[in-house]
Amino acid sequence: MYTPPVKLYETPEITGINRLPMSGAPVTESERFNLDGQWDFQLFDRPENMPEDPGSITFSDKITVPSNWTLGNFGDLPHYTNVVMPFDNDPPFTPEKNPCAVYRTTFTLPEKFSGRRIVLHIGGVESYFELFLNGQFLGMGKDTRLPSEFDLTTMLIAGENTLIAKVIRYSDSSYIEDQDQWWMAGIYRSCFIYSTNFAYFEDIFINGDWDHQNHTGIFDFNCHLAFHFAKYLAQHGPDADLTVKFTLTGSDKAKIAEYSGTIDRHFRIDGYKFHARLILDNVSPWSSETPTLYNCTAELFDHDGTLLDSRTMRTGFRNVRIENNSLLVNGKRIMIKGVNRHEHDPLTGKTLSLESMLEDIRLLKQYNFNAVRTCHYPDDERWYDLCDQYGIYLMDEANIESHANFETICRDPRWKNAFISRVERMVLRDRSHVSIIAWSPGNESGDGENHTAALEKLRTLDDSRVIFHNCETHANWNQLGHADTGGNDALNQIFCPMYIGIDELRAYDDNPETTRPAILIEYAHAMGNSSGSLCDYWDLFYSGKKTQGGFIWDWVDQGILQHDANGKPFYAYGGDFNDFPNDSDFCCNGMLASDRSLHAGMYEFRHLVQEIRISRQGDTVFRLTNCRDFTSLTDFAGSWRMEKNGLLIRSGNLPQFHHLRPGESLDFTIDTDGLCRMEDEEIFLTFTFTAAKDLPLIPAGTLLAHDQFDLTAQIPAAPRPKAPAQSISAEKNGGIVTLSNAVCQLRFSPENNLQLFAGNDLIASDLFEGNLFRAPTDNDIIKGKALDTQLWKPYCQCMKAGLDKCINKITGYQLEDHTLKINREIICDGGTVLFDQTITMLDDGSFAVQCQYRIPESFPTLPRVGVSATLHNMDEFEYFGRGPFENYIDRKRAAMVGLYNSSATENSRFNYAVPQEHGNRTDTRMVKFPGKNAILRFTGAPVFEFTATKFTVAELFAAKHFCELPEHEETFLFLDLQQRGIGTGSCGPQTLAQYELNDKSYTFAFRFTVE
Repeated sequence: MYTPPVKLYETPEITGINRLPMSGAPVTESERFNLDGQWDFQLFDRPENMPEDPGSITFSDKITVPSNWTLGNFGDLPHYTNVVMPFDNDPPFTPEKNPCAVYRTTFTLPEKFSGRRIVLHIGGVESYFELFLNGQFLGMGKDTRLPSEFDLTTMLIAGENTLIAKVIRYSDSSYIEDQDQWWMAGIYRSCFIYSTNFAYFEDIFINGDWDHQNHTGIFDFNCHLAFHFAKYLAQHGPDADLTVKFTLTGSDKAKIAEYSGTIDRHFRIDGYKFHARLILDNVSPWSSETPTLYNCTAELFDHDGTLLDSRTMRTGFRNVRIENNSLLVNGKRIMIKGVNRHEHDPLTGKTLSLESMLEDIRLLKQYNFNAVRTCHYPDDERWYDLCDQYGIYLMDEANIESHANFETICRDPRWKNAFISRVERMVLRDRSHVSIIAWSPGNESGDGENHTAALEKLRTLDDSRVIFHNCETHANWNQLGHADTGGNDALNQIFCPMYIGIDELRAYDDNPETTRPAILIEYAHAMGNSSGSLCDYWDLFYSGKKTQGGFIWDWVDQGILQHDANGKPFYAYGGDFNDFPNDSDFCCNGMLASDRSLHAGMYEFRHLVQEIRISRQGDTVFRLTNCRDFTSLTDFAGSWRMEKNGLLIRSGNLPQFHHLRPGESLDFTIDTDGLCRMEDEEIFLTFTFTAAKDLPLIPAGTLLAHDQFDLTAQIPAAPRPKAPAQSISAEKNGGIVTLSNAVCQLRFSPENNLQLFAGNDLIASDLFEGNLFRAPTDNDIIKGKALDTQLWKPYCQCMKAGLDKCINKITGYQLEDHTLKINREIICDGGTVLFDQTITMLDDGSFAVQCQYRIPESFPTLPRVGVSATLHNMDEFEYFGRGPFENYIDRKRAAMVGLYNSSATENSRFNYAVPQEHGNRTDTRMVKFPGKNAILRFTGAPVFEFTATKFTVAELFAAKHFCELPEHEETFLFLDLQQRGIGTGSCGPQTLAQYELNDKSYTFAFRFTVE
């Protein structure tokens, strides 16, 4: 039994032993012998407690391969940190308690593998492993996110063979895998065995370039042969030349091209390498809009024509370059409509199914994303195949992040080999994938000599893509600030900052000395109820000269499905596994919830980046524009509808627009002749575009684009007849004031505040108490983090002022005719808000409410300005405003004005990992709540915002998970003049000034009726 002389898992200079070179020539699944399934398993608390001979272990457990043992019932649990290491930061050493495991499986190879070279493929292991075959040391590997392969040929025995893996959770690799995700452990990607002849393709690299001016494809074929030493040693190497042949076919299997050449048997002639370049007229380009693929079959023949090896790969033709401050694909300046995507499943962790990957592709395509950054490591090989097939631009990122050692490891020579190896292996495996348009040498790992060496290696392997290297944009060793100009384009070709403010980005775009295209590697931190100001970013992206989009952080919440003591499900985040230190729910910042249900930012993004747009050219003249880069609009169906106060009055199909080429427009008129309205009615025209037929992963009828316009001012209005007067009364009896009509009574007393009755039924209580606080979103504060680490955030200033614990106090009241005036104070630790209300019962039986707020000068920006109420036996509601999904002042462009139905119960089923503010609707004209015996209706003067939920602000603030929230029969209603925008401040910029509430005086008016 081999015993390493040193702790290899604490020796960063050594990245692998006996590991075969990375190959870009995969074998098909039909040629594999699958090792996935149940393996014997034994967990230990530290490497020192593992027996020296792993074959001597008596196994007591089983584990599924692939999987993370940290999600099994083995006692070692997931750990979440963002920047800090999960153990004492002392590179390259690991913690004393370092869980490790021994895996064992047995296999008997099929007869067809007999007499051939046999290779073991280990898809992915976190984070260090050693292999033993039939009691002999086979090899060792690091680099958690890429596969490792080993030659088994000489170590196999007839019949049953025993394979053992020793896996250690933490290693020196952990210091450069310090990524913002869960620390897991185990063999989490598939394992299999395959066979080859003794002469075989060690690597194949195919690349299809596209000449957009001549409309020709340039196809480069490169291969490298290798030979099994034992087979060829006796004859001193190959005894004859070999022939390489490749055939290019289309999706219909029609032959596009064929070529063959000879590889000299003498290494000194061509190094067992072969290259050919073909210029092809009969191919079409690949892009995210037209992901046209071709099959390339490579064959290797002996001198007598015997087939030795055959591999089939897919390719496409596209050109990527930078020209005139722009990133071009196939000669066009594209917009990167991207997102960062961690590999995560709420049940299986880092082990992903093909179905899960397809679901991600489906959502990406249906919501108009066209690009993904594989943050912060290379993904499962199947992901690249799907992106090739369905058309997703990829930035492929190396498995390098040393966030806790940002300034040092990138220039520490002990890790130089690891940096080079990880970049090299990524490029060798992935470079034939047409979807990859950019490489990244890692994330948040500084910018040092080790990066330079890795990128120099990268350029020798592939020079057909651009390089993103975010850390190169920092002027100093640390992560602060951006160096807009200068720098070596060989190390980074893009200005790719993280979480840059819009003003700073605009300054970069306006600066004549800046030369790189600006593509944000991370922006719009989508944590919880977030994605505020996406519209402001995209306004600048489209209007700027150098701005070309970016990658939202990030795709899916990394919650892990768990159940509480009562069996209620919840999604766990940092700290829920007693993991310390941790970064709380900072792993839950996706455009999707952990179960891949949508957050509302998805609707906003789909609208902002849609491929077809309508603009207004006159009162009833509109312009339809094809916003695509490469294709016409033949796959869209377009229609329009006209609604009066949300009710359909006219509709139709749009004129023929399918012929429009990219950038072309069509003007048309919508007839409004004969339309009329009452003066309090509004007319909106909405255009919708759907898939005209079934497309890959996009069923016919799927909404892909929409725009809306207010026609109210163009339609003549007639005055509405005055409502008939009702019998109304106002009286004061002792300390109780009652305003009454035939349907309801509004009662006020200092003890019970305002109560609303329909007959004898109480339908609303605690009416119109002043409300300036909301349950914090993750952008407001991160509840799981200490407040003293977030004091710079406006919400901490709100809490310092005591807005979270304010008291409503009535200081006086008076009844004048049918008007009740109430003087109130909202008492907070940092000052007192003077809050006066005037409630007037009108002749038609409605109530007009006016609220006046006077804010102390010392107060910070406010979370909201409004009132609250508790509704009884009222759950469902109908409203005329923006919807149907929740929206906020800085995230409302996708929400169309219309008439919608929902309920407080439905509104409360939010999918944020941490309970927080939710369910708001902006620009509301009317909302009504039907009850058992009455309908309560609120109307704006002219508009308001509202939220109807089953939870109080205090309950939302206190709860860590949805399952902790109590259940209420009542509905809690919040009517607001405005809520503060939601911004992206959990990591990115705070709410922009135009969406804040900074005034010191507000007037809020609305009406209500009981019907």
